[in-house]
Amino acid sequence: MKAVIPAADQVRVTTYGRLHLGFFNLSNQLQRQFGSVGVAIDAFKTVVNARFGPPQQALDPWAAAILQRHVSATQTDTLLDVAIPQAIPRHGGLGSGTQMALALGAAVNGLLGHSIDPAEIAAIHQRGARSGIGIATFTHGGLVVDGGRAAHTVVPPMLAQQAFPADWHFLLITDSSHHGLHGQGEKTAFKQLVPPSVAATQAIQQQLLSQGLPALIEHDFAAFSEFLGALQRYNADYFSPAQGGAYASQAVGEILNRLIKQGYVGAGQSSWGPTGFVLLPSRQVAVDLQMQLLANYAGHAALGFLVTAAMNQSAQIDIKVASA
Repeated sequence: MKAVIPAADQVRVTTYGRLHLGFFNLSNQLQRQFGSVGVAIDAFKTVVNARFGPPQQALDPWAAAILQRHVSATQTDTLLDVAIPQAIPRHGGLGSGTQMALALGAAVNGLLGHSIDPAEIAAIHQRGARSGIGIATFTHGGLVVDGGRAAHTVVPPMLAQQAFPADWHFLLITDSSHHGLHGQGEKTAFKQLVPPSVAATQAIQQQLLSQGLPALIEHDFAAFSEFLGALQRYNADYFSPAQGGAYASQAVGEILNRLIKQGYVGAGQSSWGPTGFVLLPSRQVAVDLQMQLLANYAGHAALGFLVTAAMNQSAQIDIKVASA
């Protein structure tokens, strides 16, 4: 997704949330670090509308700061009217920051007739400091694997992209009473956490190549779920000291542990959480489990259960070109 377009009258960008399924290189003894697996989902989206003219409404201060950074980087001195009618929830492990930066950057660049290159926009906003999956899902959708960072990496390169099986669905477990680690807290945690061994890292990388990706391509639900569980355990062992256990939310963790014991092995936490997920073989199975959990936890107002499919397409950039 890289294009140069004429200046526009109006641009609308729609981009989707993502699940960060896990890093596969948390060792600091190899030439590259991080590298992650993620998938775009249709449950959450960010929508940005932009046009020339004086602002008609004030933006959330967080979004306004992102917009100002992009305006400054592109040396734009024209008034822009930007509205954000829908946004991915923040601090839930769903990729809200990267998608907001990419959506605002693409909208401004579209108005100005500049190149819409997600990697260039991400670099302006210093997104992809560890994971590049949000940039890759914006550009391609589906399941993506990024290559992490080396000494001179600007944006983690995408290594693989694959359409996610349409039948497979995720059941998301949310907890509105908790926020995932973010900002300076996240940076501090990465500096203090003890990296896993090279042997553990190489084992999960081998499993990604020999089991995870082949199982996805062949629609082998059981094998892919098993890989997903192994990837989550590798990440949980690393992140546990910073979040007080394998999961950021104790309530979400208790539900996930119960489901894993019942045989739902493709389960875990997206990024720093608190959003948890369970991979299921069909929408019907996911809805059945959703209804069961809604009934079991009816008295827990902070908990939510949401069925979502993967989003096998890129962000949508709708441009209304200025009349000649």
